Amino acid sequence: MKLVKNPCLRLTALRRLHAASSSTAVAPADVDCDGGVGTRSDVKHLLTEKPSHNASLRHLNYQLRSLLGSASPASFSAALSILRGMLSPDSTSPPDAATRSIVFSGLAKRSQPLNEESLALLVEMAKMGFFPHDAIMFRQFINKLCRGGATSGAWDFFHAVKDAGGSIEATVCDTLLTGLAAIRDFARMNLLFSEMKGLGVRPSVVTFGILINHLCKSGRLDDALNVLDAMSNPDLGVPPNTIIFNTLIDGLCKAGRLQDGLSLFDRMKSSHACDPNTVTYNILIYAFCKAAELDMAHELLTRMEKERVAANVVTLTTFVNGMCRHGMIGSALDFVRKKKVEWPEVKANAITYNILIGAFLHSNNVGRATALFDEMIKEGVSPDSTTYFTLISGLTQAGKLDDAYSNVSLMKKNGFQVDLKGYNTLISGFCKKKRLDKAFEIHDEMCKAGLRPDVFTYTSLIDAFCKAGDFSKADKFLGQMVDAGCKPDVVTYGTLINGYCKAGELDQAMKIFRSMDVSVVPANTVIYSILIDSYCKNKKIDAAIDLFKEMQKQDILPNARTYTSIFKGLKDHNMSDKAFELMDEMSSHGCKPDYGTMDVLTGWLTAIGETERLRLFVQQTTSSNIDLGNLDV
Repeated sequence: MKLVKNPCLRLTALRRLHAASSSTAVAPADVDCDGGVGTRSDVKHLLTEKPSHNASLRHLNYQLRSLLGSASPASFSAALSILRGMLSPDSTSPPDAATRSIVFSGLAKRSQPLNEESLALLVEMAKMGFFPHDAIMFRQFINKLCRGGATSGAWDFFHAVKDAGGSIEATVCDTLLTGLAAIRDFARMNLLFSEMKGLGVRPSVVTFGILINHLCKSGRLDDALNVLDAMSNPDLGVPPNTIIFNTLIDGLCKAGRLQDGLSLFDRMKSSHACDPNTVTYNILIYAFCKAAELDMAHELLTRMEKERVAANVVTLTTFVNGMCRHGMIGSALDFVRKKKVEWPEVKANAITYNILIGAFLHSNNVGRATALFDEMIKEGVSPDSTTYFTLISGLTQAGKLDDAYSNVSLMKKNGFQVDLKGYNTLISGFCKKKRLDKAFEIHDEMCKAGLRPDVFTYTSLIDAFCKAGDFSKADKFLGQMVDAGCKPDVVTYGTLINGYCKAGELDQAMKIFRSMDVSVVPANTVIYSILIDSYCKNKKIDAAIDLFKEMQKQDILPNARTYTSIFKGLKDHNMSDKAFELMDEMSSHGCKPDYGTMDVLTGWLTAIGETERLRLFVQQTTSSNIDLGNLDV
């Protein structure tokens, strides 16, 4: 045999010669010069090879590396089987340091989460003293488990390492604390903090940050403030940073404790020499804008500029949103114009423009809204899907339906897809304007785009057909709706019932009403009121009274409109005794009469000489805050 200079190649050649002469040869393996085990055999061969815990440790490690390097579930299962054998009490090849390195580096590279079986084996391995040998790998492994949804497994593994005498550092604890906070396992978080103290692990600013964030999200703000005070203890030597203060100020503001947040803001610099940053100011400015305390928000902005803390687009947009929400739309636009000069590095973004465009559309200033859209394009700010939907919705509400629809074409041209909400807005708008042909055109376009009509789509079209008196198409569309697997809701049924009632088709309205029981869609006060009103108008007071009793048996409370309708019916039939009964009932149930109710009762009861009854009813309902004017009763 020709000798080779490379000792690795020589060893390989010798092993191949031995393999060729052996009837029990296994798949050939190469030993790398760095001491690792490589493979040129097919992983498939390893899957068919029966695992044995009595095989050499070197060979088992070789198999583990090969199998863990494969992404297939079968390879992973085979690797677990080998590891299980190595961990068994009668194994002649228990794991060693190389096994540890192979297993944990191999698992760290796998994208799939670990199952319970594999976690149990790793915990067992850790108990035997084999675990990640450095804090970085240990932290990465804990992080992988937590992100993979196995936080409880991470907890067990962490404690197996701890109990086996492994080194526990703050970074590892911080990672596990983050995982526990994500699943809101507060009991284990508290326990881990106690254990850190017992282990002599010094908490870092990150550790305290995790605890404070957890307490703020749990609404335990005073406890979080106590933690901040503890950090100020010189013995700990962990001064709070800006992130800690931002977390606390944000928590206080979200809880409505704006003044406490402002006090902490003042304290962070005076008592802790910690400078507030842009985020700190944005948190407070947002909170005061939301609370309509715009003067205080402006005061904070002045202080921000004085201390040369850079504003950003969030600062700009927060002010714009706050002013628009409180009706100061013109001031919001002036603010943007002014800050464009004062803050040249801050550019309004799509969100800023969306807020302004929506505000002007809501105030029916279509011209200013469209001008802002044009300005947005000119400034190089790309509209997003929200921009287009804001325009479509606002223009539809303003009655500019054709302009709204033109934005659909523009939206598609710029690579955006119109969603179901956008199509429904247009369909509803065209239906209300009785432009059913266009509504149907948009409906067909929506279906061609692969969107399925929902209950809102169908109900809008059914309502339009009912108002047009075309009940055959309304019924047909209801059938299509059911066939498409879209379940009609109470609004759909109410639309049909109201349509038939207005057309004088009471029998058909009642037929649909009764079908609601079959469809398991409970009726509501509105539907009962529509039917009762219709029966009263058609001089069928007995049927109206029966429905009134039925709704109460169903625990559906009548409202002022229901009572007003039935009072009108009783008046037409001179049924004053029944009216008195219902007036007492209305008062006892705390149902406040509206102007319609009082108008009916005042005219009727005054005419029949029952002014005392009316006066008593008025006294019982004075808490309703109804301005009865100069009713002469």
